[in-house]
Amino acid sequence: MKNFLTIVLLLFMVQVANAQSHVAKSEYARYNCRFAPKGSNNAEGKLMCPACAKENEDARKKKIADDKAASDLNKIKNEKLKAENAIAFKKKQAEVTARNKVTEVHVTMPKTTATENKKTEPSVKKGPVKLAKDIELYAGWGMGMFTHNSRTNFFLNENKDTVLKSNDYLETYAVWRENKNNFPKNIGIVLLKETNKISNGRDQNVADIVDLKGKRYFNDNTISTIFHLADDYFVVCKSPTLPEWRSYGNNYTGYENVEIYNLKTKKSIKLDKDAGRFVSISIYVGGRKMGDPGLEPFLSRVYINYDEDVYCLNVNREMVVKKILKADR
Repeated sequence: MKNFLTIVLLLFMVQVANAQSHVAKSEYARYNCRFAPKGSNNAEGKLMCPACAKENEDARKKKIADDKAASDLNKIKNEKLKAENAIAFKKKQAEVTARNKVTEVHVTMPKTTATENKKTEPSVKKGPVKLAKDIELYAGWGMGMFTHNSRTNFFLNENKDTVLKSNDYLETYAVWRENKNNFPKNIGIVLLKETNKISNGRDQNVADIVDLKGKRYFNDNTISTIFHLADDYFVVCKSPTLPEWRSYGNNYTGYENVEIYNLKTKKSIKLDKDAGRFVSISIYVGGRKMGDPGLEPFLSRVYINYDEDVYCLNVNREMVVKKILKADR
C-alpha cells in the first residue's frame, strides 16, 4: 500500500511539473495550451504554447524515426526472404534436372540409296480458269460503293477463282455473299484509279461497269458512283463539276445528276435537281411497307420541301415511283 501511494505521488509531481512549464493561465489569452482550463481564453488563442509546440515536434520526430526503423526492418526481412526463395528455386530446378536426365545415344545410320523405289510423279500445270457462258461475279457489296472500303481489284466466280483482275481497278463490286437482288451475270462495277478533274481543281475517281473481258460499258469519265438496285436496274451518279458528298448509313448525298438506268432496255429515269444544286438519295435494304401489295421499295429521294419519291419494283419487276407528301410521311 505504501509503494502504491509513493507511485501515485510521483506521477502527480511529474504532472504538476509538466503543467508548470506550460502557459496554462487564463491571463495569457494569446496562447493555446492543452493544460488550460476548459472554456478559458487561452484555449482559444492563436499562438501555440511553447511547451505544447515542443512536445508536438518531439512526437513528430519520434514517429519519423519509428517509421524509418520499421521500413528498414521490412527491407531486411524482404531481402532475406528473397534470398531464401532463390535458394529453394535452384534446389528445385536441380531436382527436376536430375529426374529428367537421360543417357544420350549416338547412332550412325548406314547410307542408303532411295532412287530405286522413288517414282517420278508427273508435273501438274494449272491451266487458266475456263469461263462458263454465264458467271456470277463476286466482289464487294453491289449496293455499297458509298462505303469505299472494298479495296479489291479483282472479281471471283462462285468457286472463288479469280476471273478478272486489273491494276487499273481501285475497288470492285458485284455479288456479295448471296445474290438477293439478282445482280446480272457476266458484269461487275469498278471504281477506277483513273480520275476526272472537276472545276474546283479536285480529282474524282471514275466509276463504270465492265464485262468479263474488262470492257467498259459507259466510258463516261463524269460518272463517279454506280450501284445496283435490283435486276437490271442501276443507279448512275454524275458530278462533272462539283464533288459529291458521300454520307452516313445507306445515303448517297450531293450529286449533280442522278438516273436509274436499266442495263437491259437501256432506258433511264432521271431524277431532277428540285430547287437545289444537288440530288440526295437513300437506298432501302428492306423493312419499309408501301401499303400497296407487290411494291418493293429500293430507293428514296426526299425533296427540299420534304415530299418524297419512293422508287419501287412492282410484281412485274417494273420500276415505278410512288409520291408521298410530307403530311403523309
